[in-house]
Amino acid sequence: MADPVISLVIGRIVDLLNKNSVFLKDVERQVEKLKDDLVWMRCFLKDAEQRQDEDARIRNWVSLVRAAAYDAEDVIEIFASKVEFFTKDKGLVTKLTYYPLKIVNRYKIGKEIKSLQMRLNDMETSRDKYGIKNLGEGTSTHGEELQRIRRSVEDKDIVGFEEKTKSLVAELLKEDKNRRLVSIVGMGGAGKTTLAKKVYNHADVRTRFDCRAWVCVSSSYNHKETLRTIIKQLNPITNELLDMLEKMQEQDLEERLRQDLQDKRYLVVLDDVWKEEAWDCLAGAFPDVNASSRLLLTSRNLEVAQHADALSHPCELKTLGQEDSWQLFLKMALGHGANAGCPPDLEEVGREITRRCDGLPLAITVIGGLLVAKKKLKSEWEKVLNNFSTYLSRSQSGVLAILELSYADLSPKLKFCFSYLGLFPEDHVISVRKLIRMWVAEGIIQKRDAKNLEETAAYDVEQLCSRNMVQVAETTVDERIRSCRVHDLLRELAIRKAEDENFFQIHDTRDDEISAKSRYLAVHSLPLDKNYFGSSTPPLRSLLFFNVRCHRKNISLIFKSFRKLRILDLENVNMYFNLPKGIREVRLLRYLNLRGTYISRLPHSVGCLRYLQTLDIRNSEYRLPVKVSNFIWKLESLRHLYAYWMVCDVPLKIEGLRNLQTLSGIRFEDVMHNNMITLTSLQKLEIVVDDKSEIDKLCMHLSEVGNLKTLHLYRPVVGIKWPQSLAGLSCLHHVTELELVGLDLRMLPPDFPPNLSRLSLRSTYLMDDPMPVLEKLGQLSFLKMKATYFGPHHVVISRHGFHQLKFLELSRLCALDEIKVEKGALPQLRCLRIRSCSRLRKLPEELKQCWWLNPMFAENPPTQQPWIPSCSPVDVISFFQPIGRL
Repeated sequence: MADPVISLVIGRIVDLLNKNSVFLKDVERQVEKLKDDLVWMRCFLKDAEQRQDEDARIRNWVSLVRAAAYDAEDVIEIFASKVEFFTKDKGLVTKLTYYPLKIVNRYKIGKEIKSLQMRLNDMETSRDKYGIKNLGEGTSTHGEELQRIRRSVEDKDIVGFEEKTKSLVAELLKEDKNRRLVSIVGMGGAGKTTLAKKVYNHADVRTRFDCRAWVCVSSSYNHKETLRTIIKQLNPITNELLDMLEKMQEQDLEERLRQDLQDKRYLVVLDDVWKEEAWDCLAGAFPDVNASSRLLLTSRNLEVAQHADALSHPCELKTLGQEDSWQLFLKMALGHGANAGCPPDLEEVGREITRRCDGLPLAITVIGGLLVAKKKLKSEWEKVLNNFSTYLSRSQSGVLAILELSYADLSPKLKFCFSYLGLFPEDHVISVRKLIRMWVAEGIIQKRDAKNLEETAAYDVEQLCSRNMVQVAETTVDERIRSCRVHDLLRELAIRKAEDENFFQIHDTRDDEISAKSRYLAVHSLPLDKNYFGSSTPPLRSLLFFNVRCHRKNISLIFKSFRKLRILDLENVNMYFNLPKGIREVRLLRYLNLRGTYISRLPHSVGCLRYLQTLDIRNSEYRLPVKVSNFIWKLESLRHLYAYWMVCDVPLKIEGLRNLQTLSGIRFEDVMHNNMITLTSLQKLEIVVDDKSEIDKLCMHLSEVGNLKTLHLYRPVVGIKWPQSLAGLSCLHHVTELELVGLDLRMLPPDFPPNLSRLSLRSTYLMDDPMPVLEKLGQLSFLKMKATYFGPHHVVISRHGFHQLKFLELSRLCALDEIKVEKGALPQLRCLRIRSCSRLRKLPEELKQCWWLNPMFAENPPTQQPWIPSCSPVDVISFFQPIGRL
């Protein structure tokens, strides 16, 4: 972890130098020297990281370098924030008053930097003593050893692959004269190589192809050696051949391979391809001569498979299901055949061991292989269960070491991002939006264009998912990743990588004390019998709470002790009191999450948090208001402000927040009192309205906010509603997403934003069928209606309606008993969801041809339109495949 940390910190130090050159002018040379020392130290980290498992002293050296890098960043940033406080927005008299303090602080930072440089000099001396060398970007022998282990282990007979084997064999045997590529993608240990070997050795495959070859490409790709390996399998091995191959250059080897494969129907397996470049180097050596030849590729990286053949659909190996996992475990642990059963006294602990393997075939195989050599005693199996992670990491096969191959292939930034995920609890579903905000606040994402930081972070999530380091938990309709989770064993890897160097600490029921070296602390439970933090003052950068819902008096956040905090996440910690004024002491804070804390008021001192980027004060599921003082305009770094409903005694000032992208929970009158054009980055705006809000004027007021893409209008008060005009929506040319909640429209306006692509109507009173208006929105691709309909009992979608609509959800429309769809409507529909429409008994006749798309009828499609029994109303009906023109 030290190398990615150093890389990131050096980048941030350069950024700090650029941003604070005025404040740092008296110590700039010292800071530059410190940066140069860290850059030089980084050159030796690769060798140190490869050898830290061998020598505890080297591991300690790596930890010291990482600590020095963090301390350097803290020293510079704290100093810059203090000097900025002394000078920015101050009058001449105030500046003169603070001038002595500036001098004192410059003297202090000079001493601290000098101390850091002495530490680095000591590390340089100890580096020579330990024999740590500069390897540059060379290949690691440790990595080669991991590759060897992987190849020796991923060759087990794994259950649960029968259907996938049949499918892949069918793909290889297709009557297609062109050379085609078939790929298998999955995380390390998922059984890609095992499945590929089942297919490669299948009787039908062996008889179909004139020649076959298998080569392991691996992360340490050697083009010449790969070509030689394939050629040797296609020819009789003689000394002459070996001598000739040894003397050939790359172009000669490629030409020889093309000749060997010319006019033949061949099958070549490229196992464990890591890089797109590896495929690009090899692709030209495989001729396409209309002989139905095939290439079978395995990779941990989905993007590699898609790059190799954009037209093919990779076979993605997920983890095994419960039953397949159990059968594999029994086979490996007891040496029995399939369905042999388990001794009753061992079944409970055996199933718990299987559950801990979380469906990963490699882990099940390793643990099973360990148990098969032990006595069939419950006590023996319980020992393995209690030391589960230790056995997996120290076993001869080294499951975590094999998974570490994927980690080793990540860039420094992605290594940091992956390790950060270890802070989240086991099986925790992680909001990608929240994760992105944290990464940006932590400074992990470095980009010159600050507006695109979130986009860069979202791409990093996709990279980790495509490499099978992170699992996608939920996607949006347009296939963006909404939430993710980390496989338990990969989480163990992230924790091990981070904890080896005191990178972070996780507090649960097993932990008693906070380490004085921890920079990242995740609290998964609180002790009942003592003050949680006590007198400890670790140099924390992130403090996160999970599953701590009940208020405890011993959560004492003495903010003076946490002045280096960048991230404070108190989500769902039911504090039931107002945030202490001491929050002003945490001046480096970038991310403050108070969601679900029931805090009803924010102190004015929050306005001192000039670096704050994300503030979340959505305080409960009841969407209660939060009282705020008029300080929001001071938070000049603010990028995202989330609230359900903010209340202020005076009009809330927000003008000039040029970094603000998301603003939710602001009242109509507060918006109208501000020049919204000054919010030059604003993309998403949620406004609280009431019956007196003049929405037409609001739309005119927002019409010149050029970056505004998403607008939500929310009416929170339940009771008598008055019709409201929305005619002004047509002037919002930039808005593409609109959500209306709690409004009394009676009938929809004839005009909507002309570029609208997504529309959501919730708790909105309508008297007439809205479809005649909505189906004319030419660019609408997403329509969601929830508890919005109280008029006629049917809706009609005409033959020319919704030409671009891909997603339609109708939910809690209690009066709806019929949907009419004319022939030719909904030509682009991909997903239809109907939920809790209690009077709806059937779907339109025009949709009956699509019932085969519903998983309920996948195997036995009905010959006639199915009727929904009156005792069982339609709950959820989803179509996820293209359904064509109706």
